[in-house]
Amino acid sequence: MMQPSTSQRPPSRRRLWIAVGLLLTALASVALFLALRPAEEQTGGARAPAAAAEKRARYRNRAVLRDSAPAAQPEARPTISGLVYGSDGNTLAGATVVASTFEVAGNVLSTAGSVKSDERGRFELALPDGTYQLNASAEGYGTTSTTAHPGEAVSLVLSRSGVIEGRVLDERGEPVRRFALDVLSAVTAETPATPPLFSRTFDSPDGSFRIDQLPSWQFTVRATAAGFAPAFSPMIAVAAGDVEKMDLTLSQGCILTGHAVDPSGAPLPGVYVDAESLIAVGEMSPVAMEAAAQAQTEDDGSFSLPHVPKGTVAVRGYDGSNAVSSMEIEVSSCDDLPPVKLVMSPGGSLSGVARDADGKPIAGARITLAHRPIGFVNTVSDAQGRFEFEQVPPGALRVIMQRGEQVMMAGVEIAEGKTTQQDIAFPPQGTGEIRGRVTVGGKPLPGARLVLATAVGDEGAIGMYYPVTAEDGSYRASGLPPGPYILNVESTSTGAGLRVRPGEVATMDLQVVDPPSMKGKEAALPPPQ
Repeated sequence: MMQPSTSQRPPSRRRLWIAVGLLLTALASVALFLALRPAEEQTGGARAPAAAAEKRARYRNRAVLRDSAPAAQPEARPTISGLVYGSDGNTLAGATVVASTFEVAGNVLSTAGSVKSDERGRFELALPDGTYQLNASAEGYGTTSTTAHPGEAVSLVLSRSGVIEGRVLDERGEPVRRFALDVLSAVTAETPATPPLFSRTFDSPDGSFRIDQLPSWQFTVRATAAGFAPAFSPMIAVAAGDVEKMDLTLSQGCILTGHAVDPSGAPLPGVYVDAESLIAVGEMSPVAMEAAAQAQTEDDGSFSLPHVPKGTVAVRGYDGSNAVSSMEIEVSSCDDLPPVKLVMSPGGSLSGVARDADGKPIAGARITLAHRPIGFVNTVSDAQGRFEFEQVPPGALRVIMQRGEQVMMAGVEIAEGKTTQQDIAFPPQGTGEIRGRVTVGGKPLPGARLVLATAVGDEGAIGMYYPVTAEDGSYRASGLPPGPYILNVESTSTGAGLRVRPGEVATMDLQVVDPPSMKGKEAALPPPQ
C-alpha cells in the first residue's frame, strides 16, 4: 500500500552544521558526473521522450541569473577557469570538465558547457552568471568536482580509481543486455541534486560491466534499463587498486498514477511530475537517488509514472504558475496502489536585506536559496541591499549570501501563502587566523580553493570562507571569528578540523593523497567535524 508523509522539520543549528559537512563532502569535495553519453542513452531508454521535454519548458529554474544587471556585479567575469591535477601533482591534459546547472527541475540537472583541459592542464568555460556543478574526469582516474560561479578560478584534483565489476540481471536471474549505470553521490534529501559521478550505457550479451572511474569516497551504483524500475547498490567505497564485485537485479517496479490539481481542486494540465527514490542510510536523513520516473500531466491533470521502485518515493510537480510541490509516499506493494493527489500551491515568499557586519546594506551580493525541490535559485541584492524570492516551496530551506571569498549560510522557514522577512548579515570580523600549505604528490598545489566553515551566533548560521592557495601552495585566512572550523580542499576528500582562538594563528598543512584501500573495512561517509 502507499502512505503519504508530510512531516516538516524546522531548521536548527545542529541540522545546518550537519548540512555544511555534507555540502563539503557532497558538493565541494565530492565528485559529480563525468563520463558523458548521448542524452537519449542516459538511462537505457528510461528517460522521458523529447516531446515531454518540450512541454516541461513551462517551468524554468532560476539557478542562472539571466536578468541580473551587470552593474550590480562589478567583480563578475564571464568565465570559470582553473587547472586539473592528478594525485601525483602533475597537471592533466585532455581532462573533460563539465558545468551542469538546473533547468528542467530542482532535482534534474542539465549540461551547460564542457571543455577539455589544454596541454598545461588549464581549462576555461564561458557561462552566464549562476550556480554550476563543475566536474572533471580523465581516463585512468577517478572523478571529482566542485560548485563554482563565473568569475572564479578553481583547481580540480583527480585521484587514482578503483574498479567495480559485475552483472545486471532481471528477477529471473537472466542477464539484461542493454542497460545504463550511474555512480551517484550520497546526499541528503534536503540537498540540491548532484549529477552522476560516472554515467554510461552498456550493451552486454551476458549483462556484465566494468567501471573504472570511481570517486575516492562513498557512493552507490544505480542500474536502469527500458521496461524496468531502477536498482541501487549498497553504499560502497573503492580505493585505487581495489576491485569490487557487484551484481544488480532489476525489477518491473510499480505503476504510480495520480492527478495534479490547484488548491481549489481544479485539474492542472502540462505539469512536469517526477518520482525520486529516498533511501535511508544509518542515522542520516534519507539519501535522494535522483529522478526514478518522469511524466507530463494530461488535459485532465492525470499522470502515470511507470516502473517506480518500491520504498519511499518523493513525488514532485513543476509548472510555471506555482511553487514546486512535493509529497512523500511509501510504496510497499504494486497491488491496488491508490492514485496520488498532487496539490500544486503558490508557496510562500522570502524577502530581506543583505547586510555587512555593521548592519550596512550590501548591493550586488549573490543570494541563493538551496533545497532539493528547487536546487539552487539565485538573485542579486539591489542598491539598497534588498532581495526577494517568490514561489518558494514551504518548509525549511537554506539561504546563502556570497561576496568575494566570504559566504554566510542560514536557515529559513517558509510558510504557505506568507512572506517571510529575514535579513542575512556577515559576522563581525575576528582576530584569528589560519595558515598552512597544500601539497599533492609532494608538490605545491597552487590555485586550490579551500573551504573554511564555522558556526556563527546562536541562530544556527554558518560562516564560510574560501581562501585560494598561492604558487607555493600556501594559504592564509585572516580576520576569523573564534570557534571550531571545518577545513577542506575543494574537489578532494582531504580535510581536517581545527579551532581558531582570538589573536592567535592556527596552522594546518594538508596533503592530498589517494585514499587507502578499504579492503576488510566498513566504508563510511566522511563525518562532519
